[in-house]
Amino acid sequence: MRVLKFGGSSLADAAAITHVVRLARKHSEPRESVLVCSACAGVTNRLAQIIDLMRDDQGIRALAGVWALRKRHRAILFSLELGAEQARVWNELEDLGAGLRESIAGTAARDADGAWADSVLSYGERASARLVAGALRNLAVRAEAVDATRFLITDANFQNAAPLREETRHRGREILLPLVERGVIPVVTGFIGATMDGVTTTLGRNSSDFSAAIVGDVLDADEVWLWTDVDGVFDRDPRGGAELRGPDSPDEEFTLLEELTYDEALHLANCGAKALHPRTIEPLREKNTILRIRNTFRPEHPGTRVGGRDNAQPAPTSSTPLAEESAAQ
Repeated sequence: MRVLKFGGSSLADAAAITHVVRLARKHSEPRESVLVCSACAGVTNRLAQIIDLMRDDQGIRALAGVWALRKRHRAILFSLELGAEQARVWNELEDLGAGLRESIAGTAARDADGAWADSVLSYGERASARLVAGALRNLAVRAEAVDATRFLITDANFQNAAPLREETRHRGREILLPLVERGVIPVVTGFIGATMDGVTTTLGRNSSDFSAAIVGDVLDADEVWLWTDVDGVFDRDPRGGAELRGPDSPDEEFTLLEELTYDEALHLANCGAKALHPRTIEPLREKNTILRIRNTFRPEHPGTRVGGRDNAQPAPTSSTPLAEESAAQ
């Protein structure tokens, strides 16, 4: 079993999604696979702006933002040219958009609380999962979009929810395994979950890596692959930004770290390595699951491997949520 996660930069437009689904098809054969998708690039930031507009009592501008997102997803869909799948995906996107507009129009600034905000933020991943699933089906790959709210159960700490492991594992296996056993690739929404009562939550910004690790834990996956826009984990951020090794050697070349232990990867993530979210490591460490960070746009590159081999460590006996150790992040 392999979990393949694609970030927002990998799903920026129709050309990127077409590339992604071809990669997914290639790496899903002949083994069983599950995909985890972020929102298309920039969509979550736009949704956060819409939330701010609502809280500033600027509902008309917020609705205009929602219509702009509809226009963007519609343009991606029609550029994908999905043939027989086009109408199905369009109807799914229209249902999502109508629900979002209703939520915006029916909410006053004073009622724009954390639970409401998480429901708004969830729109991006729901939309991208449907686009990717439709594009896979257009390539004759059996695929279904799966909202993680159906199985990823969390506490009610909105914007930074912690998954409840046992409930998530139980529900996740009930929902995902029958699809996998029928030869269907589940295309799961990253970033989001739900409380025991079904209220939508989010796991914190840029947390789709963590979602992929949770899905890997649920399904006892052998490997989790994070597809992003860099070749792997470097000693410094190759896209610019703070150096992980400090200011003493600014002119040195970037060094790709081909293999890391879980502890090394966690240290780098906590220091700001952009290719890896800190909360990703713990669920994988417990089961000695291999993590690979690879470049969507240079798939021939082997990337960075984390864990596996001699990195196994005993699982803690605590029954606390997976994310407890990083709840303050």
